[in-house]
Amino acid sequence: FGSAEKTVAMAAMAPVILFLTILASPALGEDFLAPSNRSLAGGCRSYGCSSCARCFNPGARPGVMCKTGGGGVGYHCSAEPKGGNDVSATFACMDWTFGSNAMRSAEASFRAQAGQDVYFGVGTYGTSDDKQRGLGACYRLKVDGMDKDIIAQSINTGWDVHGNQFDLQIAAGGTGAFNNCAGREGSMFPGGQSAWGCTYGGVDSYEACRALPKSPRQSHAMRQAGDSLVSLCEYSWKKKVRVSGAGRPAGACKYNPTLLDVSRVRCPEQLVALTQLQRNDEPHSFTATAKARPAGFPNSGDKKCRSEDPSAGLGYCLTRMMDCRKPSGAFKDNVQWDLMVAGRRVLQTCTSDGYTRIDVSCGCSGCMC
Repeated sequence: FGSAEKTVAMAAMAPVILFLTILASPALGEDFLAPSNRSLAGGCRSYGCSSCARCFNPGARPGVMCKTGGGGVGYHCSAEPKGGNDVSATFACMDWTFGSNAMRSAEASFRAQAGQDVYFGVGTYGTSDDKQRGLGACYRLKVDGMDKDIIAQSINTGWDVHGNQFDLQIAAGGTGAFNNCAGREGSMFPGGQSAWGCTYGGVDSYEACRALPKSPRQSHAMRQAGDSLVSLCEYSWKKKVRVSGAGRPAGACKYNPTLLDVSRVRCPEQLVALTQLQRNDEPHSFTATAKARPAGFPNSGDKKCRSEDPSAGLGYCLTRMMDCRKPSGAFKDNVQWDLMVAGRRVLQTCTSDGYTRIDVSCGCSGCMC
């Protein structure tokens, strides 16, 4: 999600939260999360505060405390990993990845509730037509070659991603310029970067998925969730959210599927339960509407993704990424207080295991905000 750092405040950061406590009567959409550690204190007492009056996100779902030091706690937890097993930096969550077991359980819950059969995802989107450049909003995407639509939430934004493109988080989709996935001390996954393919686009074949590490360095949470990086990568090929450059003129990592339709829609609670980011100006419908479409959509198919041509830009493209980095929606200075739902004002990110959430209700210690 590094491109979005062009828009983030230069505040400190970091992240982690052990999963949501599963209550006797869990809220809709939250019962498919991986098991909670059932011991989170939560609230402002974890920050040495008796009141949340000075916190940006009071009432947020509990999580483990960041230990960056120098005031980098909560939503100010650092995005720069230093190595070791302590919670000193924050990362993107792996169960946000297209096809994760949590995503697929969320899709099934939404299908039973709303009667709509879609895929879920998250990623990067940007539009000048929105007060927050689309951050926190959900978009229904119709993609050429796919068997059903995607409802994806924008948890990241950048000036290089526009309203006729969506950059979807998929396994080994390209680590980009701000790589926290592999190849350096403190990276989420073990090993070097070579198995991850192109910097932009990631692995370029189904077969190349097998060379990826199966799990993060701290592997227990991913294994407990029933996911593996290899299987998530293979799933993305099966569902046709990526296109290979094999045998094509431009070569590896230059091709992407074409977007046939984009429309802002209401965010399903099941998807928001995973991100904890929610706007208060949501549309009423989960289906595409003329009013909520950006210019150029619906696309009857005459406009093709031309990502293989550097001069054509990325319009009408479903691009892909996975940099494992704290997205811009996790920085409080990128979201507007009055546009967000209380307790869901900033994205809840993860520790280096990719699943354990950090507490993001506040961003200071001892109420010295």
